[in-house]
Parts: sequence; structure tokens; C-alpha cells
Amino acid sequence: MSHIENMANELATEVISEAAETFFGQRKTLEEEMERFTIRARQVVELGEQVARIQNVLHAVLLDTPTIQEFYGLLNIPCPDKPEAAPARDIFQLLGKPSAWSLRGRYSKLLVSAYTRTHAEVDAYLHGGYRDDPAHPKRKIAYGGYLKIQDWAEKLNKTIAKLNTEQSPGEVLQFVKGLDATTCAMEKAAGASCDTGRDRGMLYTCVDFSALDLPAFPEYPPPARVQKDLQQFAKQVCSRRESTVRELLQELEQGGQ
Repeated sequence: MSHIENMANELATEVISEAAETFFGQRKTLEEEMERFTIRARQVVELGEQVARIQNVLHAVLLDTPTIQEFYGLLNIPCPDKPEAAPARDIFQLLGKPSAWSLRGRYSKLLVSAYTRTHAEVDAYLHGGYRDDPAHPKRKIAYGGYLKIQDWAEKLNKTIAKLNTEQSPGEVLQFVKGLDATTCAMEKAAGASCDTGRDRGMLYTCVDFSALDLPAFPEYPPPARVQKDLQQFAKQVCSRRESTVRELLQELEQGGQ
């Protein structure tokens, strides 16, 4: 073998090594990120379940489905297709019992309190927030929410599409095999092809965001912006449904029993 051939082989070996490092390095990085994404998506699902329970408390304070639908219409946000209401004991555990001189005052306080808590929890679910650091009780850890997961899924899918096209297994193998000019020449002389084809078994599948089953919630307006509307709504409900409101508040007086 001539000196030039030795140099060519050494160069080919170096190029193959770099190509393999890039190929497997990119795949390893993607797989690690996919694992982190899956863990965080599961956490968001669990958080969404907690938020749903708090939203159900708000729905219970609103008494029934027609009033719930009217309430969401007032706020100009989508109403859940099948709103669920929590039992009175959940209202008591989350909000306690309101204190005011009048029935209207107590119900208004209860509704504003339920709405404020729901807004806070949904806002953290959608946009992320901070939670206690188990390793350092005095510190907080930032976490992403539903919208962050949605954006993350889109970015992952762009990375996957790029790897599946620009760095697909078949194309990388084709490139590596093409560096061995001698073998390719012998195969062509024998009537064979240097083409390795594409191994679709090694291609990545894009993230199906809808399959994550993440609960969806509307953006509730900030309580300060709608507080007067809430109080007025509570006044109207009391006027129409005084006996039902009184019964609910009596249950809360008894600890939600």
C-alpha cells in the first residue's frame, strides 16, 4: 500500500470517527431530552388533575350547570363541555366558611375566594411557577407549565424532523460507505449498489401532543379586574336562588357535612 493510500485510509478513519460521534451524540442528546420531556409532561398531567379539583370547587359554588355557563359567559371565556362540581366538604376544606353579616355578603366572599384560588392555580398550570425545593426548604424551584410543554413539544418535533432527514441512519451509513472507494468500486464492478437504503426502524417518531392527555383550562382574567363583576353576579344569584345559596352556606357552617 502506498503512502498516499495510507494517508487516505487514515483520513477516512478520522472522518468516520467524527461522523459516528456526531451521529450518536445527537441521538443521545435527543433521547435524554425526550426523557426529561416525558417526566415533565407527567408532572403537568398530575398538576392539571389538582387544578381540576379546585376548578370543581368553583363550579360547586356556582350551584348548577346553567349558572356555571352564565358565569363563563360573563367572563367571556370557554366553559367546560361537562363542568363537574365538587362536594361541599371540598369547598370547606379549600376555602373554609365565609364570614359576613348578610347572606349576600357571605356568598359574594365565597365566590370571589373560589375564583381567586382557581385563577392562581390555573395561571401556574398554564405559565409555570415556583415550588419548594425538597433539598433546600428555604429555596424555590422554577417549573414550566402547559404552555411550556406545548412549546417544548414543537421544538422537539423540529429536532426530530431534522435528524430524520439530515442525519437519518441510512444517509449516514451511505456517507460512511462512500468513503471506502475501493469497496464501492468492487461492488459496482460486480453489479451491486453502494446504496444502503434507509433504516426506518431507527427513525424517531414525533411527539403527539394531543396523546399526552394534558388537561386544558381557559385563561381566567385576573381577580382584581373582574371583582366587581363577581360581586354583582353573586348578588344576582342570591336574588334568584336564595334558598339554594342558604342551603350551601349552612352546609359549610357544618364543616361541609
